[in-house]
Amino acid sequence: MAEGSYIPLTNEALEDFKEYLKKSVAYAEYRSGSTWYKIPIYKVETLPDGRAAIFVMFDHTAPNQITGIRFYHRNGFIFAGGNENLNKEDFEEGVLYRYTIKLVQSSGK
Repeated sequence: MAEGSYIPLTNEALEDFKEYLKKSVAYAEYRSGSTWYKIPIYKVETLPDGRAAIFVMFDHTAPNQITGIRFYHRNGFIFAGGNENLNKEDFEEGVLYRYTIKLVQSSGK
């Protein structure tokens, strides 16, 4: 089977993916110790360099040691998640946490 030519997405299609992402993330959870806590999404936006960013705010009520974070899709499944090492003691007012996603096109070669 012959390999096809590289056919990139249009700028409009890439922007549509970013808008889909903005509408898809429903909430986040963070882990402190062995317990997961639900937290709302602060905002989702497209950064000047084209990456999509999901923000959550860890305010004064959040525990000082945060060891994991996960983001949930509006349909209830985990969209993204993993271990984290955030020590909130280093910050007086809280922490605005940013998770970024970069959409990259490739020829597959």
